[in-house]
Amino acid sequence: MTLQSTMSSTLIIVISYCGAVISGLAVLENLLVMVVLAKTSHLRIKYFAFIFNLALADLAFAAMLIAYALIRARVLLALLQSSFFVSVLTILAVAVNRYLALTITPFFRYDALVTRCRLVVVCLLLWCFSLALHLPVILVASNEVRLILSAWFRSPFVLAVWIVTAVLYRFVFSKIKSYVPPLASSRGVFIPNDSEQTATRVRQTRRLLVTLSIILVTSFICWIPFNVGQIMEYFIKTGQSTISDDTFNNYNTFAAFIYCLSPAINPLIYWWRLDDFRQGFKALFCRRLLQNQEFGEKVDYEDQQSTETIM
Repeated sequence: MTLQSTMSSTLIIVISYCGAVISGLAVLENLLVMVVLAKTSHLRIKYFAFIFNLALADLAFAAMLIAYALIRARVLLALLQSSFFVSVLTILAVAVNRYLALTITPFFRYDALVTRCRLVVVCLLLWCFSLALHLPVILVASNEVRLILSAWFRSPFVLAVWIVTAVLYRFVFSKIKSYVPPLASSRGVFIPNDSEQTATRVRQTRRLLVTLSIILVTSFICWIPFNVGQIMEYFIKTGQSTISDDTFNNYNTFAAFIYCLSPAINPLIYWWRLDDFRQGFKALFCRRLLQNQEFGEKVDYEDQQSTETIM
């Protein structure tokens, strides 16, 4: 074994361990996001429903990455790919939801149409659709069929969803500009001074869509190397490529490492962009820490007083 191959093997091992560590951090981060959203009263609203589902999908994706690395079971691979596709569909659902929030007027019509129960149903349908799309292909189909579908059906389909999502986000941003004159170069729709609900909804929509746009770009960048790897695998397995198995395995390890970055980055984006989430986190955990600290000081003080009384 040459020095170059030894260094390459060492690098692959280091990347694999780093990927495992990042996946573990992603599980903890997204679990923390879900706890904050569930435990903070002012975050348990329709506005954050899809953020909760996105965190759940990222949590499942990171957990399945760790499980699949330990047990190479096809069902884990299906759940892994399904979880990522749910996150893609959730980002698309956010754009649809915010478009409805801006176009359906008066606002009580939107609130009557888009209820919390219906949002839960939509999230469940996203999971069911994704599982129905991946489970039969990976569990039932032969290796040859699975190879063709992964390279020439799943990858283009996910790419098409990315493109539709990007176009819809651009369309919703244009809609926002027509509502808020300071954001547009031309005159926008007039908003009365007492239309505080309209202004608040537009501000929330803009901030949420900017946040999800950043997540959209980040997820797409993390997905591209893995997608290229699936196409490479097709050409290698069908004998249409001269790339060696070792080279492909090294590339696949690197692509898997990039692939696992997305669920670890998203919680950091929530913290950076969503003021309500940051405030909810501080209120939930910092207050709890302060209460524990005050309780500990109180216990120490009472113990000290008891000791002095005895003495």
